[in-house]
Amino acid sequence: MPDATSPRLSGTVVHGAGRGRMLGFPTANISPDPGSDVPPPAIYSGWLARPATGAVHRATISIGTNPTFEDGSRVHTEVYCHDTSDDLYGEHVALWFVARIRDTVRFASVDELLLAARADVRRSEALLDSARGRRVLAAAAR
Repeated sequence: MPDATSPRLSGTVVHGAGRGRMLGFPTANISPDPGSDVPPPAIYSGWLARPATGAVHRATISIGTNPTFEDGSRVHTEVYCHDTSDDLYGEHVALWFVARIRDTVRFASVDELLLAARADVRRSEALLDSARGRRVLAAAAR
């Protein structure tokens, strides 16, 4: 993981497939800026910073190909904000990574995926509340 002095990834929020909203986990789909350092596919805990508003939100971040839905080989960056349902479309945002939670995997069913997603959010919350999470938040909030 990077140090807490700069965001790991920045980009613009774009429209995705809309699956997250249908499943109760609406996500902000990020189109990374050219040259942005996209981490390897996995589920991460982090912060989503909104420079235009100064807001910083708790986040669980999925980077991968959405294997459960067989979306092909295109890597997606999707962010579930724990504490806002704001419409972020078109906003330029920065992601600050706290920790890697687990690999992305193909689940046998959507129900299994949802169970894992709920566990990921709980784990992410604990990581965000940790000393490292607070250090990264302090940098993201600057």
